Amino acid sequence: MRYLVLLLLIFSNVSLFASNANGELLRQLSSVNAQWSKQPEHLSVVQQAGAFNNVNFNQWIATHLMLVEKTLRAREVSHLTPSQKQNRFKLLNELNGYWKEGVFPVNDYLPYKNPVFIDKKGTHCAVGYLMMQSGYDALAQMIDANEKFAYVYEIKTTGVAQWANEHGFTVDELAWIQPGYPPNIQTDDLDGGLDGTVNTIAVDGGSQVVYVGGSFNHSISGVTCNNVAAWISGFAGWDWVPVGNGVNGPVYAMLLHNNKLYVGGKFTTAGSVAATNIAVYDIAQGQWQAIGSLDSTVRAFAVYNNELYAGGDFTGFVSKWNGSTWTDVTQGFLYGEGVRTLEVWNNELVIGGNFELATGALRRHVATYNGTYMGMLGMGTLTPVNDFTEHDGKLYAATDLYYMNDSSGLCYFDENANNWITELKPYFGMFDGFSGAAVKKLISTGNHLLAAGEFGCTGGMTYGNNLMSVQKVTYDTTTYTVTNPLLLTDNEVNDIALSGNTLYFGGSFVTNLFSDTLNHIGTMQFQITGVQNPIESKVTLSVFPNPASAEVRIQSLNNGIIELIEVFDATGRKVLSEQVNNESFKVIRLSSLSSGIYTVKVLVNGAVGVSKLVKQ
Repeated sequence: MRYLVLLLLIFSNVSLFASNANGELLRQLSSVNAQWSKQPEHLSVVQQAGAFNNVNFNQWIATHLMLVEKTLRAREVSHLTPSQKQNRFKLLNELNGYWKEGVFPVNDYLPYKNPVFIDKKGTHCAVGYLMMQSGYDALAQMIDANEKFAYVYEIKTTGVAQWANEHGFTVDELAWIQPGYPPNIQTDDLDGGLDGTVNTIAVDGGSQVVYVGGSFNHSISGVTCNNVAAWISGFAGWDWVPVGNGVNGPVYAMLLHNNKLYVGGKFTTAGSVAATNIAVYDIAQGQWQAIGSLDSTVRAFAVYNNELYAGGDFTGFVSKWNGSTWTDVTQGFLYGEGVRTLEVWNNELVIGGNFELATGALRRHVATYNGTYMGMLGMGTLTPVNDFTEHDGKLYAATDLYYMNDSSGLCYFDENANNWITELKPYFGMFDGFSGAAVKKLISTGNHLLAAGEFGCTGGMTYGNNLMSVQKVTYDTTTYTVTNPLLLTDNEVNDIALSGNTLYFGGSFVTNLFSDTLNHIGTMQFQITGVQNPIESKVTLSVFPNPASAEVRIQSLNNGIIELIEVFDATGRKVLSEQVNNESFKVIRLSSLSSGIYTVKVLVNGAVGVSKLVKQ
């Protein structure tokens, strides 16, 4: 799906949905601040907003505040007292001047984007500025001293609700003013990237050569590599090199097996060899070879019982190579659009795509093959399947998010229930959200499930799109699915591959964030022990002072008894642990910790509270 040129807050061509323009823009706003979707006027605001192009980060904050101010001015205020109305009007005028001035606080305490109430130069955030202009700077300074990095809903300092009411605002309106932030994760290009879309990536674990396929003709540095290229380490560093003369059409699938690169797509020649939609490159001999032909696009490969299988849009959707020809194994059992992915699981070949099964009952998108017979996994998934992977002992499926009246993005097969369970579908929560067009690829690593595709997600007011880490975390006996944004690109991510701690990602994007030009392929370093996003629990904590240099006082505001305090660094490593002898608060010393951001986890009466801590 093509992204619409709609940039309201960030940059051109960032979009989350395949729906109409207003829906696209609303969901873009909602990914930045989940409160947008909760505003009763959101449709009219979106319809009148227009497009904002070439917006930098400060302009983005100003645009967000401008739209919020405009909407708040138009709200019905007949329920307010004359004093509240007057105070509200004055502060909206102050907000107007604030965003027009365009001077916003800079959080140079933390290694990632996060609100800061008052920065080191004394610049107030929007809410703090309104407090100051209304004569309540002492309240703003108290919040800054105790809860410098808190979001509005997290602020526990006494007096905020009273101040808001006195000035004609609700706490919900204040929370709406506060923007989210993009992920601050370093990405690197690969010698400038490629001049067209990357659809598939395969990494040779032995040589560390990275093969990519897609719709491109050259690297940005000028190397001719028709739709297939290799990223290799040479004498002068890493470089793009052609794979033979490539193929003459787009590539959608690749597989490395026995020192050969199998390539599928929609093409007629590979190098100088006639090859209808499928070919193999002998890496040792450095040449393309024919491997039969299939009558339409090839989109997936798998090796099952030491035999090569291909899936796609061709007749039968799944075929097996017998050494001389391709044999249809489905025999009319599947009908529809085609197959998108193949995976070996539980000694069967699992088949996913956009199709139905000829079983007499409605079963869609998932089938199995045991080497002799076709079979099924439950009733199938709600939406078409793009990829499978095994994670946490279960088979997970990445799916399109919308299909007729159904929605899904991530689901897993429950063997006990013999059916598919939706793990993640579109939603907007107080501090998180997820929605879009499709999850396309999955990688399981540690307790993280990495997901790529065409979507937007928000976690703890950090928003991003097209690449995220999904985790299940349990607090107070309740299990949550947490999305951690990893990218913010101007178009979708089609494939990902992990080699050690290096994550390769490719797609139709050109840039990440505001100025990081990647040209369709990039890398980032991913640690499988990364810290989980904090989740609200029944335990409300006071961590004071914060930031802190020598020591910090930790207390449960629920009047609970503290049993255990644990502190984790930015990689998820436990750096401090203290048993507490049934006390209501505890002072812990920080002399053993380096400066940085930490996560504090506190066990109180059998429940868990989580908070951020900054060591100066």
